[in-house]
Amino acid sequence: MAFMKKRCFIVLLSFLLILCPICVSPAETGGQKSMGFREARAEEAAVYVPMPEPGKRVVIGNGYYLIYGFDKKPKLGTVIMKVEIFTAEGRTDTSFMVKADADMPSMRGAHDTGDRPFVVSKRGDYVLPINIVMPGAWEVKLTVTKDGRIIYRGRHDFNV
Repeated sequence: MAFMKKRCFIVLLSFLLILCPICVSPAETGGQKSMGFREARAEEAAVYVPMPEPGKRVVIGNGYYLIYGFDKKPKLGTVIMKVEIFTAEGRTDTSFMVKADADMPSMRGAHDTGDRPFVVSKRGDYVLPINIVMPGAWEVKLTVTKDGRIIYRGRHDFNV
């Protein structure tokens, strides 16, 4: 009987040791959290519509539109992406959060900048430096949020 109790205790202890790393909260691991299956599927499910060429009006909903461009033709090195958001009446609006992620689709993840926020300039433009590290096909994914809700996702493809 003592043998059975000891064996059950060892099995239970082994089971807990195996599950413990799964039960650890992100706060206990220094805030790092691996992406679970659901989060990965949600990230894959995000749809970024192709945007018209730079300088053209892009309707983002609720009567707002944006116009985007670069400080120079994208080439190796750093280019500044600029986004202006306007109301239906044509007034500049800086109450949005704009983020972008630049990457090479053919080498997904190799040169990914991550989702980085734009900074609002004194003129009311949203600006973000993008480092182009290699010639080839590039993609910039733009996400515009207002009051914590995503209202627009767009994609601009270009070659260097």
